[in-house]
Amino acid sequence: MQAELFTHDKPETTSKLVVQRNDLVNARFALTTLEMRLFMAMLARINREDTEFYELHIPVTEVVATSGRRPSSNDYQQLKDMCALLASRVIYIERPSKKRRAGQTTEEAPSFSNTPLMAYADYSSEERALVVRFNDRVREHLLQLNDGNFTQAQLMQLLKLKSAHSYRIYWLLKQYGSFGTRTVRVEELKRLLDLEGQYKQFPLFKLRVLDRAQQELAQTNLAFEYDLIRGKANSVEEIRFRFTPVTSEVLLPSLPATAEWQKSLLEVGVSASSIAAIGELIDKGEIEPGYVQYVVHQQRNKSSQGKIKSLAGAVFTAVTKGHLMEEYRKALQQRQKASARKPSSTPEVIRYRVQEAREAYNIMVRKRTAKGATFEENLELVYLSQGFRRELDAQGVEWLIKK
Repeated sequence: MQAELFTHDKPETTSKLVVQRNDLVNARFALTTLEMRLFMAMLARINREDTEFYELHIPVTEVVATSGRRPSSNDYQQLKDMCALLASRVIYIERPSKKRRAGQTTEEAPSFSNTPLMAYADYSSEERALVVRFNDRVREHLLQLNDGNFTQAQLMQLLKLKSAHSYRIYWLLKQYGSFGTRTVRVEELKRLLDLEGQYKQFPLFKLRVLDRAQQELAQTNLAFEYDLIRGKANSVEEIRFRFTPVTSEVLLPSLPATAEWQKSLLEVGVSASSIAAIGELIDKGEIEPGYVQYVVHQQRNKSSQGKIKSLAGAVFTAVTKGHLMEEYRKALQQRQKASARKPSSTPEVIRYRVQEAREAYNIMVRKRTAKGATFEENLELVYLSQGFRRELDAQGVEWLIKK
């Protein structure tokens, strides 16, 4: 039974979150069902604090004979074949590249890498286990993922899947979990699944890949419907996946999207944990909410022009590293000059709901980074001392306002 896939050695792993960088989620590679099970078992053993890969010993019963029976000679032959294949498996990852001409940057053909997934994959008859290790070249895609440019999934959801293609489609949809929709060109989806040149008759691709994935994902938190978008020749060109948004995982702190800057980050796919990290910077006074929205606007424009591949990752990096801070300050200065030329205009007002400040404070308390022993003390240190005042509007909503 599929639900018993990880119950042999480490039953606690079913409650884990497994994580991949988004360029690996969108890489071109194919895994068989057995390889997919092994890959999940290896992901489940990575800790967020790990800085290097370790040799892993995966019991055979986590990969084959999942119904509880003893592995047969046929199972061991499959493992032998799988280990031989894994030693040659590569993942194809594209990266945008820039070429400078006459002082300006233009787009050219992307760089790419064909990276081996595994350093080695052996079988130990004494332990009845697979002895495996990831290749160090995939380290940046699986370890120390702290820049917001990653996708995480609950292992307990992945354990419900049986088809390798369903597994890949789950990750592709999970990357867009907060949107509730993802549209993919048919040829692009085939490329990601390493099915180029196959299923030339779309009805067969629909039956064996899409419909099977729909059936299997119906048992997970990413049950989906899909629309077929046809082109001028009435052939299916795109697939629009629709599903109930999954904005955060229960095993990570969630952040209610009440403020405009939070909503703008969710709209571009920034994860809840990354939004919480940005909230810390705002609460500490290191950045302003206006800067966050400025970054989102600028990076959206670059994304629409094809200048960046991962919008969420580009936004998170620019916000936390302050890459656009100088541009933002210049934009503010221009706005202030424009306002000075219009003396009758209303002065700009900065305002936050007190409830927003309270939610941010509660997050800081959980992370033990809050200023002040109480919320009232936090208000004094962070807001009131910086010129904000508390006001109650006609609807009874309390605000922090600074002119």
